[in-house]
Amino acid sequence: MKKVCLMFVLMMILGMGTVWASEDAGKASQEQNSKLPRVAFLYVNNAKTDYDAEIDAKILEHMKKVAAGRWTLVAGDAYKDKLASMGIQSVTMAERADILAVAKDSDADALLVVEIEPFTVRDVMTFFTVGKKVTASIPVKAIDRHTGLYLYNGKFVEMGQDNTMIGALGNKSVSMKALDQFFSKFDAVVPEKFANVKRVAANTENK
Repeated sequence: MKKVCLMFVLMMILGMGTVWASEDAGKASQEQNSKLPRVAFLYVNNAKTDYDAEIDAKILEHMKKVAAGRWTLVAGDAYKDKLASMGIQSVTMAERADILAVAKDSDADALLVVEIEPFTVRDVMTFFTVGKKVTASIPVKAIDRHTGLYLYNGKFVEMGQDNTMIGALGNKSVSMKALDQFFSKFDAVVPEKFANVKRVAANTENK
């Protein structure tokens, strides 16, 4: 009986230790995240396809993956709405001053603007195969809100293509390949541009 009680006590102690360790790890993770720069993500999908929802999910999932350990990615919908109220529907066509103006009272340290333009689809036929080429044009802007300077301002034009000997290809799978090409180029260029962006708390900035 004493052995059973002793084992029970040991299990309780071990369990409490695990809970405390988990809480400590959670606090450390929160503290680390609080020091990461906050990047507002302004995203617009103008592809106007039947699979826009899947495009959106793919873009957001990738941006979260890129941000992990680098930035705290926050939604930029409020800034898009403010730009729209100013008559600016295309976020990447907005002037830098306009983007900074709608974010002036925010606690974002930087802004990342991404827009998917309508895809260009071309059928490609040979004697043996039927294929498709899809070109994705994706303007990207990144702005440091504290300095007011562009971190990046450009457009990625990437192509996905595929072919088959049997049946027909849909646009969706080839479009997704074009997005994969975009991710590859984006990852090689844009994240490093945020290296010098620092977290500045709103109350500290306003002092």
